[in-house]
Amino acid sequence: MDPALLAALAEAADALPEWAESLAPGDRLDGDLALDEREFAALDALLRDRFGADLGALRAGLGPDGLSALTVGDLAELVRR
Repeated sequence: MDPALLAALAEAADALPEWAESLAPGDRLDGDLALDEREFAALDALLRDRFGADLGALRAGLGPDGLSALTVGDLAELVRR
């Protein structure tokens, strides 16, 4: 996993960096990590700034099932584009 992506996740979740080290690609952002809308907004801003990636656009294109299935691996793919 990209250390910069993990650092962005930890920052957005207001968690210690060690928290992000335990994340796996299959971890769901809402179900497993319990990110709330404030944290998603912070993560969107961080990903735009650091990677030029648009999490908001990705989320806008997903229905409720897609939103609940969004994973850390999906973020990794988004920042690789």
